[in-house]
Amino acid sequence: MAMPQIGVSLRPVGGSVVVGQARDHTLTIDRPKEKEGTDTGPMGGELLLLALGGCYVSTFLAALKAEDPQADASEISFQVDGSLVSAPTRFSEVTVQISAPAALQDLISKPLLKAERGCIVHNSIRDAITVRFTHEWR
Repeated sequence: MAMPQIGVSLRPVGGSVVVGQARDHTLTIDRPKEKEGTDTGPMGGELLLLALGGCYVSTFLAALKAEDPQADASEISFQVDGSLVSAPTRFSEVTVQISAPAALQDLISKPLLKAERGCIVHNSIRDAITVRFTHEWR
């Protein structure tokens, strides 16, 4: 039996600009001007952080909805930051900071843990990069 796959396609469109296609979604990828790009889209490293954050947050939202279909996540914010090292340049650590009202702590703690364990991107990179999940209750 064949394993399921996810695929995307990419094509260079001039200079450092690449157009990526995922299903019916198009994304422009580029380098910042200080790295000889034209800054017409996020660079690959930023996309990795967005991929981790997007996977984690969407998995969290599904788990939260399963826990409480009426839950409102609009006051919860997420920040994903990567620390770089060189030779070769790579992320050595990524921090996912969750900021939420203290009143939601009991409701969201279990869905946050489910998201950490269920996110495809986190499961794929965690053996190569230290990923820390931190919480700020306000």
